[in-house]
Amino acid sequence: MTLIGPTPVHRAAAPSTIGPSLHAPFILDLPCGLNTKSFVAPRSDQLHGCFNEPDAILHCSIILSGACSMTTNGKSHHFQARDVILATLHQQTFSFENSDEFSALEIHVPGHFLKTMQLPVSEKIECQAVELQSKTFKVARELFLLSQNNATGAASCTAPEQLIRFGLATTLLGYALTHTSPKTATPPAYSPIPLEKVRQALLQRYDRAPAITDLAQMCQVSPTRLKQAFKKQFGCGPYSFYQIHRMEHASRLLHSNSVTETAMELGYSNISHFSAAFQKQFGCTPSQWQRTMGTKPDITS
Repeated sequence: MTLIGPTPVHRAAAPSTIGPSLHAPFILDLPCGLNTKSFVAPRSDQLHGCFNEPDAILHCSIILSGACSMTTNGKSHHFQARDVILATLHQQTFSFENSDEFSALEIHVPGHFLKTMQLPVSEKIECQAVELQSKTFKVARELFLLSQNNATGAASCTAPEQLIRFGLATTLLGYALTHTSPKTATPPAYSPIPLEKVRQALLQRYDRAPAITDLAQMCQVSPTRLKQAFKKQFGCGPYSFYQIHRMEHASRLLHSNSVTETAMELGYSNISHFSAAFQKQFGCTPSQWQRTMGTKPDITS
């Protein structure tokens, strides 16, 4: 997990590194103190840090592809493609993780612009899903592409080009405020997570657990959202579920296999680690289990 400090840290990235991760977004400075950040992350990632801009800033974000989770003030929020998010963030710590093939556009709106335009701002994080063919999503994609084409900022833009970018940003902000206003805001409708598919993947083999990031990518959700949904459904996290069934399988193998053979079949290179995991679940070592079951004990416990 990477620690991210103030927003200006992003500006120190070398031109050759801009764009391929959350840590080096494409940044576009606009008139009136606005700026946009375009994030592209081909692989899942995690980071945490602090929103420590000097003044409260409205973050207007739209997820273009993939999914992500953010935790701040002790609350977790989960977002997926075509979600529009509004959040006023100031002096708050956060943790963030994204799925594979993640991309998003974010507009930073300073407080003086909000006051001048008399725009309503909520202290809560608000979210609203939009349609693929909606004007909101089309404008976001156009601004996202323009930001990538002009990664060095406003200096290389002509005045008309800068005006176009500013117009797109304010248009997107207007759409976002309309979609997420208190009168119309509704929780986004998420597709059900195929938890049975996850369960089957976990139990497919006992010598190696699938990575949580791979399971999350299979379901097109963030790892945090997958773990929370899985625990709600099965009463424990994915890895705990896997380990419970792994040790139950071990108890069956011990009827005919030695402790060493069982440990090796389950992917343990260290017999003591296997014994500790078995004892944690059953309260006895594998050799003690064999004696209780009346099978021939192994000299290694």
